[in-house]
Amino acid sequence: MGLELENEETAETATKKKTKKTREMLEECDRKMQELQKQRADCVTSLDELMSENEKLGERSALNLEVEHHKFGKGEIIHQDGKYVDVQFDTVVKKFVLPAAIAEKFLILEDEEILNYYLRSDEIHNKILKVQLQIRSIDFAVERLNDSIEKLGHRA
Repeated sequence: MGLELENEETAETATKKKTKKTREMLEECDRKMQELQKQRADCVTSLDELMSENEKLGERSALNLEVEHHKFGKGEIIHQDGKYVDVQFDTVVKKFVLPAAIAEKFLILEDEEILNYYLRSDEIHNKILKVQLQIRSIDFAVERLNDSIEKLGHRA
């Protein structure tokens, strides 16, 4: 009988230590969650600013622009469907994606104003993609953290 009581006390003591550790882990998870939520809010604010900047920049038609390609030579943009353009070269029509094709110098423009527009557009686009990737990464981290919290909740 005395032995059973001793075992119960030992089990109770072990449970209390585990509960304290679990509580500490839950507090750490809560701190991390708050940090992730703040990071996400900052990213969303940054994304909103970039979208606003992109909207202010506006869209510019690329139709009839004279361009040059290192392999195909001089050409003219004959069709535009959103960010996709068809360029008529001497013997062939090729499809490109704007603004990256100009920013990465696949297509060369002589007009500095138009070139600067596409460079700025590409810069904003790349920043938007980077922030969207950060948001997805944070969302994934939150998901993993929620799983950890759930597992810790079962332990307590």
